[in-house]
Amino acid sequence: MIRIIKVLLFASLFVAQAGFAAEFRSEAPTVLITGANRGIGFEFVRQYAAAGWNVIATCRSPDQADELNALAAGNKQIAVERIDLLDHEGIDALAASYADQPIDILINNAGLMRGPDRGQMVGTIDYSEFDRFFRTNVAGPLKVSEAFYMNVKLGDKKIMSALTTGTGKHGIPVPGFSLYKTSKAALDAMQMEMAIRWKRQGIKVLTLMPGRVLTHGEAPEEASNAVAVEDSVAGMIAILDSATMEQSGSAVRWNGELVE
Repeated sequence: MIRIIKVLLFASLFVAQAGFAAEFRSEAPTVLITGANRGIGFEFVRQYAAAGWNVIATCRSPDQADELNALAAGNKQIAVERIDLLDHEGIDALAASYADQPIDILINNAGLMRGPDRGQMVGTIDYSEFDRFFRTNVAGPLKVSEAFYMNVKLGDKKIMSALTTGTGKHGIPVPGFSLYKTSKAALDAMQMEMAIRWKRQGIKVLTLMPGRVLTHGEAPEEASNAVAVEDSVAGMIAILDSATMEQSGSAVRWNGELVE
């Protein structure tokens, strides 16, 4: 009986978190962020929430996202939801639950990053991991963009964005990251395809490069070319805020530099 009560209490708490969307302010803009439970994704949530936005903060395991849930508990304009990039049916179901909600900006931040390891070295490639990297880092963001296309079309800003490595196919010039690098290069190409496909619908598609972000407590001076997560996210938000249709299909670094 005690175990049943605990399960019911947990279920009611999770429903309450997902129900925050019911208290979105209709006059406020809305952003959807994937991978929102930590690092860059969490900082996006924090800064957009502080600016008064409605925030749909998604991650693979909301029940384990303690810091995100604590932030949402103090702000009824944050809805914590589940998105697993490998679960396409789940993505469609979440999109259906937000069918009438305009989304001004969609930020595909979630992805699979690992390395260096032998399974990502040419000559010893782990082909089961090859499939997982591309399904997560390419097909996953594409599916999220397709599923929430109508929501973005309903929004005022009409922006779809995704985060990439920082230097595309040339990034991380050491062995052991081949699957990560090539999947992100494929994501860059897919972003270009979406920009072409949805230009007539007024949707702006941007690829964002956050730089070498320190998300584990390191000081910026401890690593060359490093940038604090707060500065990187603030820079990317400024880029999204001023985005124009002429920029659609572009890749932009966090500091506003256009990547050719």
